[in-house]
Amino acid sequence: MTPKVGQTKAVVDFGVARPRLSLGVIALVVLGVTLVAIAHVAVHAKRIEVAIALGKEERAFRELTLQHRHLEIEIGMLKDPARIIAIARDQLGMKPPAPAAIHSLEVHKR
Repeated sequence: MTPKVGQTKAVVDFGVARPRLSLGVIALVVLGVTLVAIAHVAVHAKRIEVAIALGKEERAFRELTLQHRHLEIEIGMLKDPARIIAIARDQLGMKPPAPAAIHSLEVHKR
């Protein structure tokens, strides 16, 4: 059956109508994904920066620990009684007192 002039043929669509995503929604999704990606890169960059700073501080700690050990050894050498006696005798001209120069004091008890 062919439609006559002036008649229209009815078209029936039984399919489910799909709404189109608007350009604004697509832009928001792209913006959200972009912001998440930028945040991820920023966190990763900060993590690397902190790791580098930590490495520098650990190196400084090791150097200070080594310096502390050397200073402890030097203190031990400077406190050596034989060294102190030699300096007192040779450089300062000190000697043990003569027995006649030693006087004892009596201590009174109350």
